[in-house]
Amino acid sequence: RLGAALQAAFESNGTILIPVFALGKTQELMALLARFQREGLLPRTFPLYIGGLSIRLTEIYDQFASQWPRLRPELQLLKTFTPFIVTGKNAHDLPLKSHRIHALTSGMMTEHTLSNYWVRKILPDANQSLFFVGYSDPESPAGKVRAAKPGDLVELDPELPPVELRCHIEEFNFSAHASRESLLDYAVRLRPRKILLVHGDPPAVAWFERELSARLPETDVIIPHPGRPVPI
Repeated sequence: RLGAALQAAFESNGTILIPVFALGKTQELMALLARFQREGLLPRTFPLYIGGLSIRLTEIYDQFASQWPRLRPELQLLKTFTPFIVTGKNAHDLPLKSHRIHALTSGMMTEHTLSNYWVRKILPDANQSLFFVGYSDPESPAGKVRAAKPGDLVELDPELPPVELRCHIEEFNFSAHASRESLLDYAVRLRPRKILLVHGDPPAVAWFERELSARLPETDVIIPHPGRPVPI
């Protein structure tokens, strides 16, 4: 479905913005774009723009491609695409041209990131496309865009005027998030001596603490406090 949507956007002479995270999602998307090229959905060559951090991380992915399990270990992403680098300095000045894919960070279009800068050009233009491929926090700029309707004014940055939504938007579920039940089962299989619960809302952390304590009574389940050392 993503391949067909990209093909349609190219045929309509538009450009595409895909907000992605630099680690993991960028490389997954590039591998999919290479597949679409092999299948004839996309031209053999087209301009691909990614951020500087994404370039550095993709270099590491390519370096270790043959040392870790891959569907196509021979695929070298940077050699396949030779992407153009977008930085905070040139993001505002790049022209809006057709037949280009901009896979820019961050995935949630957080203020002062490349995708947030670029979406201000895409959003008010009905000829352009914005594709989401992962989860967006409802309170993030990406979440606000996804909840908006055509013609709505969307606040992308509280320091800047809102932007009218007129571009074409599609959503694809490539989220790498696991369910909490899957994470719980994984922890039970590992049976570690200590588990630290971090990066979660209080109700979610409380659920994990309760379930882990019940299923792993010999495991020390810890909710660390910011700035305080945790004995290991």
